[in-house]
Amino acid sequence: MQIARIPTVLFFLATFTVLCAWGNDEPVSEPTVYVDSHEMEYRFFPGGRIGISIETSGSLKIVGWDRGSVRVEAERRIYSQTEEKARTFLKTPPVRIRYTETTSTIQVADVPELGGLLEVNLIVYVPAARTDLAAQTKKGDFIINAVNGWVEATIGEGNMDITTVNGYFSGRTTKGNILVNLSGNRWNGQSFAAVTQAGNAELLLPENYSAALQLDTRNGEIAVDYPQQKVEGEFVPFEITKRRDAQQLRARVGDGGAPLHIGTQSGNVSLRRR
Repeated sequence: MQIARIPTVLFFLATFTVLCAWGNDEPVSEPTVYVDSHEMEYRFFPGGRIGISIETSGSLKIVGWDRGSVRVEAERRIYSQTEEKARTFLKTPPVRIRYTETTSTIQVADVPELGGLLEVNLIVYVPAARTDLAAQTKKGDFIINAVNGWVEATIGEGNMDITTVNGYFSGRTTKGNILVNLSGNRWNGQSFAAVTQAGNAELLLPENYSAALQLDTRNGEIAVDYPQQKVEGEFVPFEITKRRDAQQLRARVGDGGAPLHIGTQSGNVSLRRR
């Protein structure tokens, strides 16, 4: 097993100033944003498993590509009053990577001394044909595109944007919206589930998609803008079951198939034609 440390490149981004709200014309300095960027690529076979953990604030974007390798692009943003303090914290690598050709862990550790003034954003390219992923983030958006595999994502707080995935997917966010945009004519894999405790959820499907849908909200409404399905030669409208503040939709689209579950504890759910 190897441990990779990514070299650091530091550059000054911007300084922000605001005017005092009490009529003082003297500008008041706000923390300066210092940014460093890091890149790394290593050999990785399709079918391998990757664990990703971001323990500080920051977004995570996962992209499938046609290469037998993993590429990590990391951006670290530190809000500090002085460049000297920022450079002190930027001496340590922001991402710790361990890998073989079939397993890998990517970890971003928090720095309590910064008091929440640290943000790390990752873009991770993985083999699209098959990569299994387990991702955990503290606070920030989660985006995944064009990945086939066994994917589990747990988001502390942030939106989820899921596009063109297959295999098995289980995603949960404590607070944030969910957007699911699927392609093809059916879900190729076991099942799909994406839920949020507080936020809206939207599912976009091609018109001729086949799946077993379950949409639900405990405190909100379900809206459907999708073609009616034909049952025994007749078009049947979607039936939304309502009980107090909760609503649920169970329906087969196309020829049926794998279960797709989109839900929220508090928020609205919509099904639309892609």
